[in-house]
Amino acid sequence: MIKLVAIDIDGTLLTSDHRLTQNVCEAIQLAKNSGVTIVLCTGRPLVGIAPYLEKLDLLDSTTIAITQNGALVQETQSKKVLNHLTLTVDQVKRIYQFSHNQKAHLTFFDESEMYHTAIKPSQLVVDDAKLLHTHLTHLDVDKLTPDTLVTKGMFLGDPTEIDTLIQELPASFKDDFYMVRSVPYNFEFLNKQASKGKALQSLAESLQLQVDEVMAIGDAENDRSMLEYAGHAVVMENGTEEMKALATFITKSNDEDGVAYAIHELILKKTGD
Repeated sequence: MIKLVAIDIDGTLLTSDHRLTQNVCEAIQLAKNSGVTIVLCTGRPLVGIAPYLEKLDLLDSTTIAITQNGALVQETQSKKVLNHLTLTVDQVKRIYQFSHNQKAHLTFFDESEMYHTAIKPSQLVVDDAKLLHTHLTHLDVDKLTPDTLVTKGMFLGDPTEIDTLIQELPASFKDDFYMVRSVPYNFEFLNKQASKGKALQSLAESLQLQVDEVMAIGDAENDRSMLEYAGHAVVMENGTEEMKALATFITKSNDEDGVAYAIHELILKKTGD
């Protein structure tokens, strides 16, 4: 019996135009009412999912969210940090140095804010900050102190620029960072121990759940680790072929209420709701 469901947001929970449909809301509410724990599991910061947490009634004192691709785990109501895997100042400076020869635009995140490293942020960076509902500020990397908490670095650019960036990554980066491409126009650098899968596993173990009591729903590469971990790996019809190869169940697309369909088929039908 499924007792915990981890749901990705972009490309999964939300439609292509970033809407949360009534059908999906109702299915999640029914799952909650049947005793299932729901956790949103996203690359966004907590502030970037606040509207959806509110609409899904996931702002109570017992609900947590896995954000920043697993680098942050927080209580949704109090925003209390339960786990925060950060980058060192040296790692931040290495990413910044690497950015000098790249056309893609470098940004960094802390617990709640987004930072640009250019004198003036590009329109792509400004638009992404708006999408994430986060405040955008300039960061002077050279003035960072050892106690500065940086959650992740993220490049934004044309998909071809991101392709080039990936090809030019120093070999040492693969040993020192968890790197992931959530969407074609970005590429992220996180603490080596961070991932959605590791954060989900830690949560499941704290709830004393077995793997076959956990379901993960996703669509893209940053969902790989949680799809590999969960006993029930649900991939959206709009998901990548690589993720579909991991699936135990392929649901409808994000524009066809795929999350609602999966919940009805795998949870509600089995509980009689």
